[in-house]
Amino acid sequence: MALFVGTGEVYLHDPVTKKAVKQVLWGDWLNVVESEGDWNKVSWGERFYLIRKTDCIDEAPLEVVFLDVGQGDGSIVTTPGKAGERRTIVVDAGKDDNVYRFIKWRYGKFAKDVWFHAAVATHSDEDHYQGFQALIDEPRVHFESFYHNGLAERVGPELLGPSDPTGRYLTSVMITDNDIRTLYKDDAVRGRKKYPKLIYSALTNGRVDKVEMLGSERSDGMQNRHWMPSLGPGDHPDFAIEVLGPLVERDENGAARLRWFGDKIGSTSQDTGKTKNGHSVILRLSYRGFTLVLGGDLNKPAEDFLLRSYSGIADDQPLADAVKDATTRWRSDVLKCCHHGATDVTDEFLAAVHPSAFVVSSGDQESYVHPRPDLLGRLGRAGRGRAPLILCTEILRSTRESESKNLLSTINAQSAIIEKPGSPVEKIKEAKTKRDAALKTLAKRNVEVYGAINVRTDGRELAIAFLKESGVLQRWQIYWYKHDEREGFIPVER
Repeated sequence: MALFVGTGEVYLHDPVTKKAVKQVLWGDWLNVVESEGDWNKVSWGERFYLIRKTDCIDEAPLEVVFLDVGQGDGSIVTTPGKAGERRTIVVDAGKDDNVYRFIKWRYGKFAKDVWFHAAVATHSDEDHYQGFQALIDEPRVHFESFYHNGLAERVGPELLGPSDPTGRYLTSVMITDNDIRTLYKDDAVRGRKKYPKLIYSALTNGRVDKVEMLGSERSDGMQNRHWMPSLGPGDHPDFAIEVLGPLVERDENGAARLRWFGDKIGSTSQDTGKTKNGHSVILRLSYRGFTLVLGGDLNKPAEDFLLRSYSGIADDQPLADAVKDATTRWRSDVLKCCHHGATDVTDEFLAAVHPSAFVVSSGDQESYVHPRPDLLGRLGRAGRGRAPLILCTEILRSTRESESKNLLSTINAQSAIIEKPGSPVEKIKEAKTKRDAALKTLAKRNVEVYGAINVRTDGRELAIAFLKESGVLQRWQIYWYKHDEREGFIPVER
């Protein structure tokens, strides 16, 4: 029988002494093998424990896990519901295999086939999409849908495809499965680029049902709302995922187009990086009284465009005029911050979202200085309540993964060959390959443990949690919130 951990401070107990030995988190899955009196016996890993029946529930909360993927984004959304009813969506997968390793660990090392509702590559920056390659190549993993933002990279001088005569819009928008399948069937279009390789793998491996764009349509007043297929208001009594971006615009003939973004607000230049990032897939999850926005890699020009679109204000009006009306669609209790804590964000966007908690997905050993210290100050000022939470995957995972003696031995041995005078060139080349592979393995982050930020909610209560790095009984640091009709989620003591 499958149950889930209930709210509060909950522990697994030793089956003999009934002493509390391991703290577990609200919504964790429980495999109940036996029930007697006030206790359920559960299997956890390779051991058995007892848990009080009063600490078990039969319907799981909404779960969002923000993984430590280094410099990049990777999150896993699991819808609320009873066992067998829930759907899982992987939104971005970082650059390396952190997300793959986490999913493999969580799903029993792929001992049997695993089906996911969807994969969402918010845009074609490598630190958001490349980690999907390992999942797409895994024979045991299946996706009902693979979603992208409509911009398909290709070989040639026009990385994102052709523009209209004005130079203001990109005209090659891949909306349907057939659109991108037709484009990428040409080897010359894909070349050796990694993003086309990933999408083409999803199109042809037989384990992804469809590959489509996920976006919204720009219209007067933005009254028409767009939802992730099969996850709109009519598909679940209390839960839905709205798609807030990218915003497709139409020319006079009704053809789809996406505008170019320049290097700053108001610029008419064609900035490829700003445009890719600015057209990130933006999702807003809602469950009863709870909302969460996944902000992709939005930037100032894109935020300016989106806020004006959702409020209906003119281009010559102050952006602050957009906040009041845009808030009705953008306000959220939790915001996954845009672009890993970069400062390329408008105060008006932060005011429109006005969350109680911010999640920053960033990495170390990189040159971007993410999250930027001045951005953290702005987040605190823009957050809701007296002390809004600011959580960062990099900061929460502050220690290195335990060092393997075998790996260290390999690194030292291969380094000795490289540094030894007179070593043959081929032997040095082979030693460098082995050393670099060992270094990469050593540097991987233990995403199953430290750095992951867990959000769990039933729409009335909210828990935001992460694991502590010391081996204490109370291993979870949990911040609890309760929904208030006037103020949204407010912190409470447990």
